[in-house]
Amino acid sequence: MSELDIALSRLEGVKKISGGYQAHCPCHEDKHQSLSISENDGKLLVYCHAGCSFDVIIKALDLRPVGKNSTPDITNTYDYTDAAGNLLYQVVRYHPKTFKQRRPDGAGGWIWDLKGMKPVLYHLPEVTQAVTDNKLIWVVEGEKDVENLRKAGEVATTISGGAASKWPPEMVTLLHSATCCIIPDNDEPGHKYANYVANLLYGWCASVKVITLDAKDVSAYLEANSVDNLRDILYNTKEYVPSGAVTREEFNELRGFNLHLLSTLRLKKESTKERKIYIYSNIIEDDN
Repeated sequence: MSELDIALSRLEGVKKISGGYQAHCPCHEDKHQSLSISENDGKLLVYCHAGCSFDVIIKALDLRPVGKNSTPDITNTYDYTDAAGNLLYQVVRYHPKTFKQRRPDGAGGWIWDLKGMKPVLYHLPEVTQAVTDNKLIWVVEGEKDVENLRKAGEVATTISGGAASKWPPEMVTLLHSATCCIIPDNDEPGHKYANYVANLLYGWCASVKVITLDAKDVSAYLEANSVDNLRDILYNTKEYVPSGAVTREEFNELRGFNLHLLSTLRLKKESTKERKIYIYSNIIEDDN
């Protein structure tokens, strides 16, 4: 969620207008939606037509005052690269907790969107090497979780956007024959995301497991537990098996994945047995 989204969620009388939004100013008894708010090139722009100051408005919205019309402090940048380690794009984390995405403009600056960019796995070179070496790969929701697992000596990955993200077929292809364990954030979106990813990887990876921790996420878990404890949970967790029925939308997406993955394997001239990837038994019939 961007800083603009957070601000809008805390305002009343929000109205979309050309170039931004209008809302009731939180700093005075406002009956005329005198607050203008928008975002430009990553900067939050706030103006009260009744004269309330920027800093007072930001304080009322419980956002960190960072100076008039300025960008919040960057606390972390997470590089997404190709398999050779070349930078493709970044996820930028700010304080207060917001995220933006940017890509190099080729002239030393940044373009603050990912238009035309295909998503890749975070720390892709490490992930591809782990597949080759048959090492366990942890699949989590956020870059912070990945970094905390890496500090513990593990191989971990995610994709930008968290639980709302969609995996392209090419991403699944990279994990062919991999050993993967998915750790979702301990909330409803996280569990849905874990099920979505596990369904894509099932029958394609050598092993797929999903574990739910008694913590909000794996970073919180590792604050009180060791990675050995985490591996013990993994060891005692059964292989993931899909529950059965899926929606038509999910089926269409899975069918597209299956066709792509089968085509990939044929190009590799692998055996018929290896080409037998998972398709739900109760939806293999075609609508036509």
